[in-house]
Amino acid sequence: MHRNEMTWPDMIAEAVGLVSAFLYLGLQIYYGILYGAKLTNIVMNVAAMLLVYAGLTMLAVYPERVNGLTEEVCAGKIRRLTIQMVRLIKLIFVFGLLFTSVCDVMGKEMNEGYSLVVVTLILMTAGIFEYRIIRLLRAGNKK
Repeated sequence: MHRNEMTWPDMIAEAVGLVSAFLYLGLQIYYGILYGAKLTNIVMNVAAMLLVYAGLTMLAVYPERVNGLTEEVCAGKIRRLTIQMVRLIKLIFVFGLLFTSVCDVMGKEMNEGYSLVVVTLILMTAGIFEYRIIRLLRAGNKK
């Protein structure tokens, strides 16, 4: 989403996601210092998060690439829903990482099913939004 298209709630959601990503980065460094984790593990965790975050941010800027639509088709409500979907997935991803990082620093071990819950939330979010987008696309083709 371009800056001139963003509303205040959009800006707040982006700011919350960015602050959460920075907190995750800081907690990864703190965890490495506190528990003597390998530098390569920390770098790989941070690099993976940054790549996924950057990729999702690019999809929010160019939402027509999510479904392979043209810019003319990916307009209006379809564009808005696609951007909301990408932003929500990005927030779920970052909050999931942040939560595990906080638990690591506190010395709490996460249940093995936690990552499955996060992936399920992401897939459910994508499924719900894609269903709504497909319904809009089909309704537009009938007119």
